[in-house]
Order: sequence, then structure tokens, then C-alpha cells
Amino acid sequence: MARNLSTDADIDAYIAKVIQEAHHHAQWVAQIIQPLSDEVRNKLNLSPDTVEVYERNGNLARTCWVTLSGNRYVFTYDYGGRKIDLKERTLRGRLIHSFDNNTPTATIAAVVAQL
Repeated sequence: MARNLSTDADIDAYIAKVIQEAHHHAQWVAQIIQPLSDEVRNKLNLSPDTVEVYERNGNLARTCWVTLSGNRYVFTYDYGGRKIDLKERTLRGRLIHSFDNNTPTATIAAVVAQL
């Protein structure tokens, strides 16, 4: 089930939690989460756009769906590749880009600008 994050405070708390968990379990993406979030949020308008996160047994997971201008994208962690994947629409959607701590901020900005 997905939970809608409808305020900036909700999104801030979620991102802080994901970063904290990444420092313990996924260090190779811990530093890219905030810059990636910042770029997406610069494009996000919480009136028409949405941010939803997967919720399991009352706990928020690390899969996040973002709808921008009517187009849905999913951010999910690829355990094998140790990267954050950005895909079209669903977890099985076309891979748009993968991010890790070595991804330049200019690349993040270019990818998000195309969404």
C-alpha cells in the first residue's frame, strides 16, 4: 500500500529517514539521496503532483513514486547494483537512470529536468 506525502514536512521526514537508513545499510547511495530529493522537489508542485511511498505493516519503505505533470516515476533501491533506480511508472517500468554517490549533481539536474 502507498502512503501519500502531502506536505513538505512529510517529505522532509521521509528523506531524513531514508538517509539515516542508507548510512547503515547502503552507504554507496547515502550522499546522493539529498541532492536527488532537492532536484525533484524543485520541480514538484504539491497541488497537482504527488509523492507516495510504499508502506508495509505501518512502516514506510524506501520505494517512492512521484507524479510530475501527470507522469508517474518510481525511485527504488537496486540491492544488486547498489544504486537508486529511477523508472517509468512502475517497479517494472523502463529504467531511466541509476544514481549512486559518484553521480555528478549536473547529471542529477539534467535527468530530473527531462521528467
